[in-house]
Amino acid sequence: MTRASLFVLAVLSLPFASGCAFIPVDVAPPAPDELNAQSAAGRRRSVIVEIPFDDRRDDPHRCGTQKNGYDMETADVRCSVPPGSWVADALATGLQRAGFHVLTTHAPSGMRTVRVHGEVTQFFVEPKLGFFTFTPEADIGVRLVVSTPSGLLAERRFYFKGIEESLIGTESNFQAASRTATREATENMVRAVVTLLDRYPDLGDGR
Repeated sequence: MTRASLFVLAVLSLPFASGCAFIPVDVAPPAPDELNAQSAAGRRRSVIVEIPFDDRRDDPHRCGTQKNGYDMETADVRCSVPPGSWVADALATGLQRAGFHVLTTHAPSGMRTVRVHGEVTQFFVEPKLGFFTFTPEADIGVRLVVSTPSGLLAERRFYFKGIEESLIGTESNFQAASRTATREATENMVRAVVTLLDRYPDLGDGR
């Protein structure tokens, strides 16, 4: 087949490259065992995770978009769980898997009890269109604030991307991209909390 024929074939295939681009796509949080590995890094220190996190996204009404072969938005990507709860639940689970004792938002706290507050600044899943590829990408942005009544106050911003390179835009590919981004977010946020609290070994004992 000549190069001109290949070009014509590629152009003709564009409207179909994204699969059912006019149908909304649903994504769901990954299972706990798809997040960070289990460890004892938390040393049973108590941490309160405020659930849900605040939703500070520019467009809080959807989690992403479907596109057709011409890079035009055609349908929404919908989250089965709101992003504020999605990310907060993932962090709480990740901290528990890392060996922390995770408490509920309204649990009694002492002067050295660690509290984690968060804001979801971005959560958007959309395809990146290549000449022969249709690659769903998930972007997650988070702002974390870690504090204690005794005076600790630390803030950090995170940004994560999950990519699932593919040829068509199936729902499973969008799900895989969001799962990868959530796993990256969980692993890195847990690591940051561990690093911070290891600097203050007297914190997290609940007193």
